[in-house]
Amino acid sequence: MKTWAFIGGFAAVAAGIVILVLVIKAKFQKFSRQIFGTTQVLSALSEIQEQEAPPRSLNGCDRMLIPRILEDFPDFDPTLAKTYARTYLKKQLSSLQDVQIHNVVFSQYLPAASQKTIVLQAAVSNRKNSRMIQHRYDLHYTYLIATGDDTVAANCPNCGGTLGYGDTVCPYCNSRVVNVMGNTWEFTELAES
Repeated sequence: MKTWAFIGGFAAVAAGIVILVLVIKAKFQKFSRQIFGTTQVLSALSEIQEQEAPPRSLNGCDRMLIPRILEDFPDFDPTLAKTYARTYLKKQLSSLQDVQIHNVVFSQYLPAASQKTIVLQAAVSNRKNSRMIQHRYDLHYTYLIATGDDTVAANCPNCGGTLGYGDTVCPYCNSRVVNVMGNTWEFTELAES
C-alpha cells in the first residue's frame, strides 16, 4: 500500500510540475509574441542583434580635411559630395540585397599635380542569407585637371590675366574668380577596405 501511495504522490507531483511548466511556457510565449512578434525568442533576439549591429568604424577626418579641400576648391560642397557618394554606392551595389549606407566620411585628401583626389569611406550593410553583413568601402572622388605641358592655366574673365590652379582671386585685378577649371569631379575607384 505504501508503494501505491508513493507512486500516486509522485504522479501527482509530476503532474503538478508538468502543468506548472505548461502554464509558464504559455505565459512566456504570450509575452514573447507581444514583445517580439514570435514565440521563437532566441531566433528573434539573434535577428535583432544582427540588425542592430553597429556599422564598421570609419577613418573620418572631416574636420581636418574639409578646410584643406576648401582652400583648393572654395565652391566645393562637402554635403553634396557625400550625397553623390551615397548615390554612386547604391548604383554600384544594386546587385546586393537590402543595402543600407550608414555613414560617409572624408578619409584622405591627395592633392597631386595632375589631379586632386578625395578618399571617402562609407559604412555599408546588406542582407545575405537572412543575416546583415557589414562592409567598409573606399571611394576615390577625383578632380581631373586638363594639362598640356604640366602647366595649368586659365584667364581671368575681368582682365584676361593668367590664373594658376586654385586661384580664387586674380593676381592682377583682384577680381574674385570662381570655379576656373570647370566641374570635372568623378568617382575613379571603389574598393572594399
